[in-house]
Amino acid sequence: MALLLSVSLVSPSLGLAQSTSLFHGDDVNGSSQGSGGQVVGPHGSDTPVISAPYGQTPPPHPGLAAVSWTYTPPLPRRVFQIHDIVTIRVDEIARVLAEGSAESRKITQYSAVLSDWIRLTQGRLQPDEQPNGDPSVAGNTNNQYRAESDVDTSEALTFNIAARIVDIRPNGNLVLEARKKFRVNDNLWETALSGICRAQDVGPDNVVLSRDLIDLEIDKQDQGQLRDGYKRGWFTRWFDRLQPF
Repeated sequence: MALLLSVSLVSPSLGLAQSTSLFHGDDVNGSSQGSGGQVVGPHGSDTPVISAPYGQTPPPHPGLAAVSWTYTPPLPRRVFQIHDIVTIRVDEIARVLAEGSAESRKITQYSAVLSDWIRLTQGRLQPDEQPNGDPSVAGNTNNQYRAESDVDTSEALTFNIAARIVDIRPNGNLVLEARKKFRVNDNLWETALSGICRAQDVGPDNVVLSRDLIDLEIDKQDQGQLRDGYKRGWFTRWFDRLQPF
Protein backbone atom coordinates (compact mmCIF):
# COMPACT_ATOMS: atom_id res chain seq x y z
CA MET A 1 0.00 0.00 0.00
CA ALA A 2 2.84 2.37 0.78
CA LEU A 3 4.54 1.59 -2.51
CA LEU A 4 1.47 2.40 -4.56
CA LEU A 5 1.04 5.71 -2.75
CA SER A 6 4.60 6.79 -3.51
CA VAL A 7 4.18 6.01 -7.18
CA SER A 8 1.00 8.02 -7.38
CA LEU A 9 2.77 11.01 -5.79
CA VAL A 10 5.72 10.90 -8.18
CA SER A 11 3.75 10.39 -11.37
CA PRO A 12 2.20 13.92 -11.60
CA SER A 13 5.58 15.62 -11.14
CA LEU A 14 7.15 13.32 -13.69
CA GLY A 15 4.42 14.08 -16.18
CA LEU A 16 4.82 17.82 -15.57
CA ALA A 17 8.56 17.60 -16.14
CA GLN A 18 8.04 15.79 -19.42
CA SER A 19 5.43 18.26 -20.58
CA THR A 20 7.71 21.23 -19.86
CA SER A 21 10.90 19.70 -21.20
CA LEU A 22 12.60 21.32 -24.17
CA PHE A 23 12.95 17.86 -25.68
CA HIS A 24 9.18 17.30 -25.66
CA GLY A 25 8.08 17.88 -29.20
CA ASP A 26 4.44 18.69 -28.46
CA ASP A 27 5.06 21.49 -25.96
CA VAL A 28 7.58 23.98 -27.33
CA ASN A 29 7.72 27.57 -25.94
CA GLY A 30 5.30 26.74 -23.12
CA SER A 31 2.45 25.65 -25.39
CA SER A 32 0.00 22.91 -24.60
CA GLN A 33 -2.02 20.60 -26.69
CA GLY A 34 -5.70 21.36 -26.77
CA SER A 35 -8.63 19.38 -27.88
CA GLY A 36 -8.29 17.58 -31.15
CA GLY A 37 -4.49 17.63 -31.00
CA GLN A 38 -4.24 21.37 -31.85
CA VAL A 39 -1.24 23.10 -30.32
CA VAL A 40 -2.05 26.44 -28.68
CA GLY A 41 0.20 29.16 -27.32
CA PRO A 42 1.25 29.77 -23.73
CA HIS A 43 -1.39 30.63 -21.14
CA GLY A 44 -4.12 29.23 -23.36
CA SER A 45 -3.80 31.88 -26.08
CA ASP A 46 -5.02 31.22 -29.61
CA THR A 47 -1.63 32.06 -31.21
CA PRO A 48 -0.41 28.88 -32.90
CA VAL A 49 3.04 27.66 -32.01
CA ILE A 50 4.93 25.68 -34.57
CA SER A 51 6.24 22.42 -33.18
CA ALA A 52 7.11 18.94 -34.31
CA PRO A 53 7.00 15.48 -32.75
CA TYR A 54 10.04 14.32 -30.86
CA GLY A 55 12.89 13.38 -33.18
CA GLN A 56 11.73 15.52 -36.10
CA THR A 57 13.01 18.96 -37.21
CA PRO A 58 10.43 21.69 -36.54
CA PRO A 59 9.54 24.05 -39.39
CA PRO A 60 11.15 27.52 -39.39
CA HIS A 61 9.85 30.05 -36.87
CA PRO A 62 7.46 32.64 -38.35
CA GLY A 63 9.46 35.50 -36.75
CA LEU A 64 8.11 38.88 -35.75
CA ALA A 65 5.35 38.74 -38.36
CA ALA A 66 3.32 36.34 -36.15
CA VAL A 67 3.71 38.18 -32.83
CA SER A 68 3.98 41.91 -33.62
CA TRP A 69 1.16 44.20 -34.64
CA THR A 70 3.57 46.86 -35.98
CA TYR A 71 5.87 44.58 -37.93
CA THR A 72 6.74 45.82 -41.40
CA PRO A 73 8.49 43.42 -43.75
CA PRO A 74 11.80 44.71 -45.15
CA LEU A 75 11.88 45.96 -48.69
CA PRO A 76 13.31 43.54 -51.22
CA ARG A 77 16.88 44.22 -52.24
CA ARG A 78 17.02 46.40 -55.29
CA VAL A 79 18.48 44.98 -58.47
CA PHE A 80 20.62 47.56 -60.27
CA GLN A 81 21.20 47.80 -63.98
CA ILE A 82 23.56 49.80 -66.13
CA HIS A 83 22.38 53.39 -66.77
CA ASP A 84 20.33 53.47 -63.57
CA ILE A 85 20.47 56.78 -61.69
CA VAL A 86 21.84 56.99 -58.13
CA THR A 87 22.14 60.14 -56.02
CA ILE A 88 25.51 60.81 -54.36
CA ARG A 89 25.62 63.01 -51.26
CA VAL A 90 29.06 64.61 -51.15
CA ASP A 91 30.24 65.82 -47.75
CA GLU A 92 34.02 66.14 -47.75
CA ILE A 93 36.04 68.25 -45.30
CA ALA A 94 39.81 68.67 -45.56
CA ARG A 95 42.13 70.79 -43.44
CA VAL A 96 45.89 71.11 -43.66
CA LEU A 97 48.06 72.92 -41.12
CA ALA A 98 51.82 73.14 -41.74
CA GLU A 99 54.56 75.26 -40.21
CA GLY A 100 58.19 75.42 -41.27
CA SER A 101 61.31 77.48 -40.62
CA ALA A 102 64.89 77.36 -41.89
CA GLU A 103 67.99 79.35 -40.97
CA SER A 104 71.57 79.02 -42.13
CA ARG A 105 74.74 81.10 -41.85
CA LYS A 106 78.05 80.57 -43.58
CA ILE A 107 81.30 82.58 -43.17
CA THR A 108 84.29 81.86 -45.43
CA GLN A 109 87.80 83.38 -45.40
CA TYR A 110 90.46 82.61 -47.97
CA SER A 111 93.95 83.81 -48.87
CA ALA A 112 96.14 82.63 -51.79
CA VAL A 113 99.66 83.68 -52.92
CA LEU A 114 101.44 82.57 -56.13
CA SER A 115 105.09 82.59 -55.03
CA ASP A 116 106.86 80.45 -57.63
CA TRP A 117 106.85 81.51 -61.25
CA ILE A 118 108.74 79.92 -64.09
CA ARG A 119 109.48 80.73 -67.71
CA LEU A 120 110.70 78.77 -70.68
CA THR A 121 114.01 80.13 -71.98
CA GLN A 122 116.09 78.41 -74.67
CA GLY A 123 114.18 75.20 -74.09
CA ARG A 124 114.77 75.20 -70.38
CA LEU A 125 112.56 76.15 -67.42
CA GLN A 126 114.01 78.90 -65.30
CA PRO A 127 112.67 80.84 -62.28
CA ASP A 128 110.90 84.05 -63.16
CA GLU A 129 110.79 86.69 -60.51
CA GLN A 130 107.99 89.20 -60.72
CA PRO A 131 109.13 92.80 -60.60
CA ASN A 132 106.01 93.91 -58.73
CA GLY A 133 106.05 91.05 -56.22
CA ASP A 134 104.20 87.77 -56.11
CA PRO A 135 100.51 88.11 -56.99
CA SER A 136 98.10 87.23 -54.18
CA VAL A 137 94.43 87.19 -53.52
CA ALA A 138 92.48 87.35 -50.26
CA GLY A 139 88.86 87.73 -49.28
CA ASN A 140 85.97 86.57 -47.13
CA THR A 141 82.33 85.80 -47.65
CA ASN A 142 79.39 86.01 -45.28
CA ASN A 143 76.21 84.27 -46.36
CA GLN A 144 73.03 84.29 -44.27
CA TYR A 145 69.68 82.69 -45.12
CA ARG A 146 66.49 82.66 -43.10
CA ALA A 147 62.99 81.60 -44.15
CA GLU A 148 59.68 81.03 -42.38
CA SER A 149 56.47 79.65 -43.83
CA ASP A 150 52.99 78.97 -42.48
CA VAL A 151 50.27 77.14 -44.38
CA ASP A 152 46.71 76.79 -43.09
CA THR A 153 44.09 75.64 -45.57
CA SER A 154 40.54 74.47 -45.01
CA GLU A 155 38.26 73.15 -47.72
CA ALA A 156 34.75 71.76 -47.65
CA LEU A 157 32.48 70.33 -50.33
CA THR A 158 28.81 69.69 -49.64
CA PHE A 159 26.39 69.03 -52.47
CA ASN A 160 24.17 66.38 -54.03
CA ILE A 161 24.75 65.07 -57.52
CA ALA A 162 22.98 62.47 -59.64
CA ALA A 163 25.27 59.75 -60.99
CA ARG A 164 24.85 57.13 -63.67
CA ILE A 165 25.83 53.48 -63.25
CA VAL A 166 28.31 52.90 -66.07
CA ASP A 167 29.45 49.41 -65.08
CA ILE A 168 28.64 46.58 -62.67
CA ARG A 169 31.60 44.52 -61.52
CA PRO A 170 31.40 40.70 -61.22
CA ASN A 171 31.20 41.01 -57.41
CA GLY A 172 28.24 43.40 -57.67
CA ASN A 173 30.08 46.68 -57.04
CA LEU A 174 28.72 49.68 -58.92
CA VAL A 175 30.87 52.06 -60.96
CA LEU A 176 29.39 55.56 -60.85
CA GLU A 177 30.08 58.65 -62.93
CA ALA A 178 28.47 62.06 -62.62
CA ARG A 179 28.80 65.50 -64.22
CA LYS A 180 27.09 68.70 -63.25
CA LYS A 181 27.19 72.23 -64.64
CA PHE A 182 25.78 75.31 -63.00
CA ARG A 183 25.84 78.69 -64.74
CA VAL A 184 24.81 82.06 -63.35
CA ASN A 185 25.33 84.97 -65.77
CA ASP A 186 29.05 84.91 -66.60
CA ASN A 187 30.00 82.42 -63.86
CA LEU A 188 30.24 78.69 -64.55
CA TRP A 189 30.72 75.89 -62.01
CA GLU A 190 31.49 72.46 -63.44
CA THR A 191 31.83 69.33 -61.29
CA ALA A 192 32.87 65.83 -62.37
CA LEU A 193 32.80 62.81 -60.04
CA SER A 194 33.60 59.12 -60.30
CA GLY A 195 33.88 56.26 -57.83
CA ILE A 196 32.95 52.68 -56.92
CA CYS A 197 30.51 51.58 -54.21
CA ARG A 198 28.82 48.41 -53.02
CA ALA A 199 25.22 47.78 -53.98
CA GLN A 200 24.16 47.52 -50.31
CA ASP A 201 25.58 51.00 -49.61
CA VAL A 202 22.76 52.55 -51.66
CA GLY A 203 20.01 53.37 -49.16
CA PRO A 204 16.26 52.89 -49.60
CA ASP A 205 16.05 56.56 -50.64
CA ASN A 206 18.43 55.83 -53.54
CA VAL A 207 21.23 57.86 -51.91
CA VAL A 208 24.83 56.79 -51.34
CA LEU A 209 27.32 58.80 -49.25
CA SER A 210 30.62 59.92 -50.72
CA ARG A 211 32.47 58.37 -47.77
CA ASP A 212 31.30 54.92 -48.95
CA LEU A 213 32.91 55.34 -52.38
CA ILE A 214 36.36 53.99 -53.15
CA ASP A 215 38.67 55.49 -55.78
CA LEU A 216 36.67 58.68 -55.38
CA GLU A 217 37.68 61.49 -57.75
CA ILE A 218 36.12 64.94 -57.60
CA ASP A 219 37.08 67.63 -60.12
CA LYS A 220 35.56 71.06 -59.56
CA GLN A 221 36.32 73.94 -61.93
CA ASP A 222 35.22 77.57 -61.74
CA GLN A 223 35.09 80.04 -64.61
CA GLY A 224 33.81 83.55 -64.94
CA GLN A 225 34.00 86.92 -63.27
CA LEU A 226 34.28 85.58 -59.72
CA ARG A 227 37.17 83.32 -60.64
CA ASP A 228 38.97 86.12 -62.48
CA GLY A 229 38.81 88.28 -59.36
CA TYR A 230 41.09 86.08 -57.24
CA LYS A 231 43.10 83.85 -59.59
CA ARG A 232 46.82 84.46 -60.11
CA GLY A 233 48.23 85.68 -63.38
CA TRP A 234 50.44 83.57 -65.60
CA PHE A 235 53.62 85.46 -64.66
CA THR A 236 52.93 85.04 -60.93
CA ARG A 237 52.31 81.31 -61.37
CA TRP A 238 55.50 80.94 -63.45
CA PHE A 239 57.56 82.95 -60.95
CA ASP A 240 56.26 80.97 -57.95
CA ARG A 241 56.93 77.66 -59.67
CA LEU A 242 60.52 78.51 -60.59
CA GLN A 243 61.32 80.19 -57.24
CA PRO A 244 64.56 81.88 -58.37
CA PHE A 245 65.14 83.36 -54.91
